[in-house]
Amino acid sequence: MYCFTTGGAMNNGSIPKIVKMSNGGGGHQIDMTIEEKTRKLMVDLQKHWTIDYKNSQEKALVELTEKLHQEFLADQLKIRSELLQQFKEQLEQTRTEMELKYREDLKAESAKLNEKHRRELAAAKKKQWCWQCENEAIYHCCWNTAYCSVDCQQGHWATHRKFCRRKKGGSGAPGNAAPAMQS
Repeated sequence: MYCFTTGGAMNNGSIPKIVKMSNGGGGHQIDMTIEEKTRKLMVDLQKHWTIDYKNSQEKALVELTEKLHQEFLADQLKIRSELLQQFKEQLEQTRTEMELKYREDLKAESAKLNEKHRRELAAAKKKQWCWQCENEAIYHCCWNTAYCSVDCQQGHWATHRKFCRRKKGGSGAPGNAAPAMQS
C-alpha cells in the first residue's frame, strides 16, 4: 500500500514523497519522490512509445515494401507486355518484308531459269542428235537421221535402210555418211 505525504514527521524536506507502507515484520520502506516516479513513468512511457514507434515503423516499412513490390511487378508486367507487343509487331513486319523479298527473288530466279531454258532449247533445236544413242550427232545420213559415230550408223542401218531417203547410189551405205555441218 502506498500513501502520499508532504513534510511533517515522516519527511523533513518540502518535497512530497510516496511512501510504501509495509505490513510490519521488519520490512523497510521504499521512498520515492514524485520526480523519480514521474521520471520512471516518463522512461517507461518513452520505452513504450519507442517500441510502438519501431513496431509501427516496421509495419509501415513492410506495407510500403509490399506496395512497392506490387507496383514493381505491375510495372514489370506492363513493360513485358509492351515489349512483347513491340516484338510481335517487328516480327510481323520482318516476316512481311522477308516474304516480299522471297517472292521477288523467286520471280527473278524463275525468269532467269526460263531464259536459260529458252536459250538451251534454242541451242538444242539447232543441233541434230544420234538416232541410235541420242548423243549429239556429227554424221548426217538423210532428212532427219543423224549419228554420232560410224558404229551407231552401222548398228542402226538394218532398220534405217528401209526408210532412208538418200539416193540409192553408193552414198547410202553405212560408213559413207557425210559429217553434219557444225554451226
